[in-house]
Amino acid sequence: MKVEETPNPENPLSFDLPKLLKRGGEANLQIDWNLEEISTTYSEAHQLGGELRAEASGDKVVVSGELNLGWSGPCRRCLDTTDGVDTLAVSEIYETDSTDGETFEIPQNQILDLRPMLQELILLALPLTPLCSHDCRGPIPEEYPAGSPDTQGEEHGIDPPIDPRWEALGALTFEEKESN
Repeated sequence: MKVEETPNPENPLSFDLPKLLKRGGEANLQIDWNLEEISTTYSEAHQLGGELRAEASGDKVVVSGELNLGWSGPCRRCLDTTDGVDTLAVSEIYETDSTDGETFEIPQNQILDLRPMLQELILLALPLTPLCSHDCRGPIPEEYPAGSPDTQGEEHGIDPPIDPRWEALGALTFEEKESN
């Protein structure tokens, strides 16, 4: 039995457990959450939207779905503000005897609040150091080239400079042994 869950005006990110468990079926919940309080050091979440489905089975409730997370933050190379949208795959289990770190506990107050689980997923999905594009060259590419040391000189046909501390190793030669 599939039912559209009517959002609770006090907490729109929750399911009514007695209704869900009594039906023994599933319920869908539209998510449209304006995120103002969730951020990391370098990025902040703005909007979370999508649809979640809760399926009751015995003493378990499985919450699954796909959500879109809008975020912004300064690019780690050029420091311009960049933003993006990431897709979060949600698949979490709530049960009466939860396993710490693996499942969430079904609350005793008969309201399944998804906010703590969603906050955890959002924090894990936010980029630690955002990047506006993979080919961003940074503010002063001549002085501070961006990219891996292997590819920096290839663009101009120049071998990258050798670190003076390792220069003596270039003079070493090895004789190859013939194998029988």
